[in-house]
Amino acid sequence: MTKKKILVFVDWYLPGYKAGGQIRSVASMVGHLKDHYDFSIITSDSDLHADAPYEGIPSDTWVTREDGSKVYYFSAANKTKEQLKKVIFAEQADIIYLNSLFSVFYTLQPLLIRKKLLPNRKLVLAPRGMLGKGALQIKSFKKKMFLNFAKILGLYKGITWHASSEAEAEEIREMFGKNCKIHVAIDLVESRTLTKIDREKIPGKLKAVFLSRISVKKNLEGTIKLLAQLPTDCEVEFDIYGPIEDPEYWKKCEEAIAKLPSNIKANYKGVIENSQVIKVLSSYHLSILLTFNENYGHSIVESMAAGCPVLLSDQTIWKQLEQKNAGWDIPLANESEILKALQTSCAWDQQSFEKYSAGALLFANSIFNDEKGIEQNRLLFV
Repeated sequence: MTKKKILVFVDWYLPGYKAGGQIRSVASMVGHLKDHYDFSIITSDSDLHADAPYEGIPSDTWVTREDGSKVYYFSAANKTKEQLKKVIFAEQADIIYLNSLFSVFYTLQPLLIRKKLLPNRKLVLAPRGMLGKGALQIKSFKKKMFLNFAKILGLYKGITWHASSEAEAEEIREMFGKNCKIHVAIDLVESRTLTKIDREKIPGKLKAVFLSRISVKKNLEGTIKLLAQLPTDCEVEFDIYGPIEDPEYWKKCEEAIAKLPSNIKANYKGVIENSQVIKVLSSYHLSILLTFNENYGHSIVESMAAGCPVLLSDQTIWKQLEQKNAGWDIPLANESEILKALQTSCAWDQQSFEKYSAGALLFANSIFNDEKGIEQNRLLFV
């Protein structure tokens, strides 16, 4: 039986890693579904904010990766609508799959080409959390203009929306109407075997970590300001990993770091490759992501996979973490509860930490072995 061909558009892809979740979501989907579909991916020839193309990978031609998928790495000089049109028509895919809402070249242009020249071609669009209220409030004017322009042109007419949760499905309905076609399928993660990783926990001392892109949406500045409110008997080493997506916002974070009391030490550790994430996270007691909006959060899952409990806002899909002994999910407005969670984790002794570490690992195992999620994704393209 001939497999359907899926043409995937994503701003950044492997071997890139700085763009975070969207790369891992697409790569994991390809890994899980490659026996069911033939994937071809169109992407950039460089990583997020990189000055040069990937070393050893030719641009503007199809490259076959180890997993059997084909990738077309567009150079900046060759990003034209005409060249994109040539690639799309030459590929003759059964389904087009978009992984952004606001990308001009990797979303808007394919939508325009499909509307004008391939009106009956199935198109699936994953907004990747970009319709969350917290996300829409950032650069809201530009985003509203983009969405209004797309609606007026009818670019979303007849497409299938890929929502990663029921909450995201509701966000799509609120923006595009109750009659739009939505398929709910949780983002997938790469299959792996998880093992317990030991680390020492001394009461009154906490090694905490932030691992995400540094932008307004991720609320790093707010996290730093909350850490500053902890009592002096709570000693925290707070390490920050991730690409600086917004330099102006990072300046605000640096100003907040400079005001931290002596019992709180914050350090920027740069960017780490995906292959090193579990190893790095395995030395921490708590992973913090008090995000304004997150449709999945691969760093959250990676943290729990490393046996590192998580402290989250309630703006992610991960709920009831305290009942699972995996961490906390707390509304951002409830600062007293967030501070209470920080103090609790700081006070953990070895036994208390290991209880939460085991809970996080157990929850991660259930995510990594989610056969239902794999089947949901397979049905997305039926």
